[in-house]
Amino acid sequence: MYLKNYEAFTRYIDSLEISENQSLMIFVGDKSESTVTDLMGYLNGKKVSFFGGIYSGLLVGNRNERTGYIVKKLEPIYSTVVLPFMMRMKTDPDTLKGLTAICLVDGLSSKMKDLTDTVFSKLGTNVTYIGGGAGFYDLVHRPCLFDNHGIYKDALLLCIINAESKTFVEHGWKKLQGPFTVKKSYDNVVAELDSDIAFNVYKQVIEEEENIILSKEGFFTFSKDHPFGIDEGFGRVTVRDPITVNDLGEIICVANIPQGCNVYVLKGATELLLESSIKIASQAAQTAPAVYDAMLFDCISRAMFLDEKFSDELNNIQSRLKFDVEGALSIGEISSKANGGLVIHNKSTVLALIENKA
Repeated sequence: MYLKNYEAFTRYIDSLEISENQSLMIFVGDKSESTVTDLMGYLNGKKVSFFGGIYSGLLVGNRNERTGYIVKKLEPIYSTVVLPFMMRMKTDPDTLKGLTAICLVDGLSSKMKDLTDTVFSKLGTNVTYIGGGAGFYDLVHRPCLFDNHGIYKDALLLCIINAESKTFVEHGWKKLQGPFTVKKSYDNVVAELDSDIAFNVYKQVIEEEENIILSKEGFFTFSKDHPFGIDEGFGRVTVRDPITVNDLGEIICVANIPQGCNVYVLKGATELLLESSIKIASQAAQTAPAVYDAMLFDCISRAMFLDEKFSDELNNIQSRLKFDVEGALSIGEISSKANGGLVIHNKSTVLALIENKA
């Protein structure tokens, strides 16, 4: 349910029947961030369990809204705040087979991979993962997750629900140059490519492609159109979003790029990204449960790249699905691999169809 302002939010909450074993998942548009403290106090006063994130856009059908709230009532089997290498887990993970794990994570945390690794080390392949990185449109790192107990950064909120789901992932980006070997990396930072400073290698590729002089100050203007692609074999790549360069010429990305892997510099085209949105929705529609909730995490930099055409991407997805699509513009997208593993994507579209038995 999308609610356009705080008054509509409180009226809606007042109309809900929420039992002790239910919780509210709340996405807040970053232009409504100033209301989060009031929202938390209001819900705590009503003794309602809740968790959520602040996102740069709320996806409602074919619309992208920066103000307001998306509210979803859930019945968690298990929920917790996850810190790097710290996760309380008293439930036997084997009892969670086939269920869905919703992961809301700090999208600009340098520890994003540590956070998802911590979750996977506890849950393994028993669950289906779906989620996205919270954060603000200006890409400034600050607290963006919240629950009954506080507001967090460098954390992950985990909620496991008693429902099966199917996840679908597409990106539409194509190889431009490479592969290059990642000689040195740490956390979400690429330090060296092919035994040279990472920025030097990337700069050469972009200058050849765009016929410009690439500066560190103007880095994101071109990097948003030319992400990295981690070589996964068989022609597949997992996309990584380079967002800035530090004083050492190291490239800071959304999530990690493993040391020793091969990467490509990718290139996007509007028609290819829009084709990928048609593909993901068509695949989902063909295998959809009879009744489902459609949850979408679409990367913020796709919206930046597509600009006015981003509404076409959203419409491509909504028009092919029977039920309303809701979700968020994310800084990093989370899904399950075919083998059940957990993977972080960038510049991608992740769509989950969660079976609704109600």
